[in-house]
Amino acid sequence: MRGSAPGSIAEIQSLVLNSDRVHVVGLGSKTALHHQTDGAAIVDLAEMSGILEYQPSEYTVTVGAGSPVRDLAAALKQHGQYLPCDPLLPGAASIGGTVACNLAGPRRFRYGGVRDFILGAQLVDGMGRAFRVGGKVVKNAAGFDLSKFLVGSLGRYAIMTELTFKVFPDAPCFRSLRFSYARLEDALSAIYFINQSAYELDALDLIPAAGGWSLLARLAGFEETLPRRVERFAASMERETAPADIDKLPETDDLWDPLADLSGEVLVKVALAPKQIPAFDRMIHAARRRYGVGGNLAWLAADDVEALAAALRKCGLRGLCLRGAVDSPVIGAPADDALAQRVKQVLDPHHKFV
Repeated sequence: MRGSAPGSIAEIQSLVLNSDRVHVVGLGSKTALHHQTDGAAIVDLAEMSGILEYQPSEYTVTVGAGSPVRDLAAALKQHGQYLPCDPLLPGAASIGGTVACNLAGPRRFRYGGVRDFILGAQLVDGMGRAFRVGGKVVKNAAGFDLSKFLVGSLGRYAIMTELTFKVFPDAPCFRSLRFSYARLEDALSAIYFINQSAYELDALDLIPAAGGWSLLARLAGFEETLPRRVERFAASMERETAPADIDKLPETDDLWDPLADLSGEVLVKVALAPKQIPAFDRMIHAARRRYGVGGNLAWLAADDVEALAAALRKCGLRGLCLRGAVDSPVIGAPADDALAQRVKQVLDPHHKFV
């Protein structure tokens, strides 16, 4: 889906002011968000890209919202740094789309998600006003941080044209282990143990496997100390959790890509808590799924979106559809967010953004 590709804030302001309905796209990697646009004018942010400011010594970076995630990751890597929220779809997504969908990867387990690393943003709202929220430094003034409210907003409140993040030094080495359990309850007990332990894991995912469940754990650090840390962690897991087969795994790109093995009509992200997994997993039956971030996110590939939506409603959960033809990208339990409605009224009183 391509539309008008404004190259300046002034062009975006003009398009907003002269359109009844507006829909924003980045690189179009999340097709479910663009299926129903109600004949809106399409604002393609491809031209609003590139690294605008980068201070490696200050651990901050400012980029155009249409910048490909892969370009940002490559620039940070040159200085041994990375964005710890670990944006997903790095080969296809824009950084603005990552913020709009709150789409973090497995490495957010250690440090947090997109909301924890966004510092500021430049916006154009529904009345064509251009302004900046937040800042470009880590230490900033207190108050209502609108830049964090944009995370997960799906572009419904304003058009993000520029984004600033704090970044971290990356680890030089990684080691991944697989713990195989016969029962889901045993795998979840292992997650609870890890969460209460002193071990700082880089990532922790739960995956259904033939005859049981696999718990994938990754540690990060320096070559001199990492092997010993891995040994202590594995020994502690053997002592404190249910019996499990333990395997060392090669570090491949697909191993920690939660979407790599998920194929279906609709791809859905669901936020939940580990204690909700047993009941939810029984209800979704044959859906292909992976529980990421220590069991706090479910990634699902489903062929029957209505059945999945019904299961989500019964569990009091909501899902965000990322790919597939759907009437609405948000399915499941209804949201009653008075604050979101108030912000929408302030930034987009005429409901232009869809």
